[in-house]
Amino acid sequence: MQEYSFTAEGLVDTLTPGEATPTSASGSLKASSPEAAKKTIERSVRSRGYEPTGRITVTPK
Repeated sequence: MQEYSFTAEGLVDTLTPGEATPTSASGSLKASSPEAAKKTIERSVRSRGYEPTGRITVTPK
């Protein structure tokens, strides 16, 4: 599996109604493809109560 770096921008907190300040996240993960990495990131941020409304950038590390 390839290691990827990612940046997710425009994460909106869905657990705090009225919280309008988007946040971002970055890190690295291993995945079989950039598309698989992006899906994993989307699933992960949603499980933490955030909705990805901006760009998710995935690059090989």
